[in-house]
Amino acid sequence: MDFEGQKLAEALSMAIVVVAAVLGFLYGYVRQDFAAMMWVFASGTAVAGLVGVPDWPMYNKHPVRFLPPKAKEGQRGGGSSGKGGGSGKRKKAASWSTLWGMF
Repeated sequence: MDFEGQKLAEALSMAIVVVAAVLGFLYGYVRQDFAAMMWVFASGTAVAGLVGVPDWPMYNKHPVRFLPPKAKEGQRGGGSSGKGGGSGKRKKAASWSTLWGMF
């Protein structure tokens, strides 16, 4: 789901929930039945969930284009030849003590 699709999904979901709340209130008021009002509202919320949660194709009309990855210094073609093109520094291996140090 792209950013425009998220905006559309939120707008549709909010509109459906508001309409369901108003219709549920009116229906419950006319019938003088709180349970009927809650059923109408719950049904509208379920419809809003079905419209907004799955990644429908209508939410993917504006995909985000990312830049290609940048080549590291000293490397050409993106491959590793094993001929020492790096600076000689190695990354510190992750361990429980380094993770614990974050807290």
